[in-house]
Amino acid sequence: MLVAAFRNNLGKSSQGGQSLYDHLMGCTRIAHAILTDAQFAPADYPKAKRDQLLFSAFTHDLGKLDVRFQAMLTAARDGLPLPPKRVKHEASTLDFEALLRESVAEVCAHLEQTLGYRFTAPIEVEDALAFAVTHHGLFYLSFEKRKEDILPRVRREWTIFNYGEQRRITLTDLLFDYHPLGGLVIIGDLLGSFSYEQSLANTEDLLHRAGSLRGLVDLILREGVVETVENSMQAYDPHTYGLRELLTLLAGGLN
Repeated sequence: MLVAAFRNNLGKSSQGGQSLYDHLMGCTRIAHAILTDAQFAPADYPKAKRDQLLFSAFTHDLGKLDVRFQAMLTAARDGLPLPPKRVKHEASTLDFEALLRESVAEVCAHLEQTLGYRFTAPIEVEDALAFAVTHHGLFYLSFEKRKEDILPRVRREWTIFNYGEQRRITLTDLLFDYHPLGGLVIIGDLLGSFSYEQSLANTEDLLHRAGSLRGLVDLILREGVVETVENSMQAYDPHTYGLRELLTLLAGGLN
């Protein structure tokens, strides 16, 4: 279901295009390398959080399945005019909530087979959705009462109280709850994208030179990773994502 959908859709438009599956698996391999390296992940970091972060790294671009976003990527890949309707893929995440929920076991089994990693804790789908919505720092999840139900909504203005809102999950919440690895999905996404844009076989050199999680974020800021990724995004979305500011926020919370 979900794995097949990732295989059959685009994740990147540059260099002839990259499948969404290949992009996500590249990001997940980097997240796995960080989670299993003592210089980045504390030895006592809870296994349940490791499971959640790895799952979320693989599903963070769920919203790219939006046909309107696929049209943007396809046009950019083929050198055609962009569609008049532009979308932010993070804002489309909840369109695929049901697909994600019914694919949890499939995704875990696939990652176990591919990475040799064993999942032992239940996956919190709400957190996975929140990681997907927040990974570029623009949106958050608001849970709002509609008649008898409390449903998630993607919202952008943190200072606004939405009618019927019962609770919310913001990037700040994730950074706190998953500290010090709350930014892992963001880091994995950036390094996975950078590796593809630079035609690098892997990012082992960056990880080796970093020495610590804070060192890795500082290295990303110094090595032009953010600029490379944002330049590739300009092909289909001319508005900046402010990724450098987002990484600076992550760095500020690390020793």
